[in-house]
Amino acid sequence: MRIATTSSRTPSLKSVAIGAAVALLSGIAINSIAAAAPGAYDKQFLGKAADAGSTEIAASKLAQSKSSNADVKQFADAMVTQHAQVADELKQLAGSKQIAVSDAPGARHKALLDKLGRLEGRQFYTEYAASIGVAAHKDAVTLFTDASQKASDPDIKAFAVKTLPALQHHLDMANALHAALAK
Repeated sequence: MRIATTSSRTPSLKSVAIGAAVALLSGIAINSIAAAAPGAYDKQFLGKAADAGSTEIAASKLAQSKSSNADVKQFADAMVTQHAQVADELKQLAGSKQIAVSDAPGARHKALLDKLGRLEGRQFYTEYAASIGVAAHKDAVTLFTDASQKASDPDIKAFAVKTLPALQHHLDMANALHAALAK
């Protein structure tokens, strides 16, 4: 007696269709995960932005306590308040992208903060206005301008675009402060 069997070597149309669907969905899932993950540039931008912001906050807190100049104190107050808000937004954005950023200045900026900490009076506030007010904001404007054009993640790019006008305004304020202190 002969028993009819189906060959297990020949796939049925149903199993081919299921296999193709699984492969297609896996490819879509992998592509969407890859598209959602920020690239190296985006991660580097967030790290540099966090470092710059934490440096400006730390230096401005130093200016709040060390400076007797009312204009310097007013500028420092604005920088602490506004950069703290941006830092909070940056931390939330980085967290949503599973990117760790530091809330402390990096080594290069710690050296600048140490230098500022050793200065007193007019030397302190003119150096603060020049290095933190003008130079740091020029660097920040460049950093955020580049990110507004080069970031691949749409949320990171939007953050850069949104933050840039405030940084440009800070640079204008710093230039005016620096000019006033030079008189």
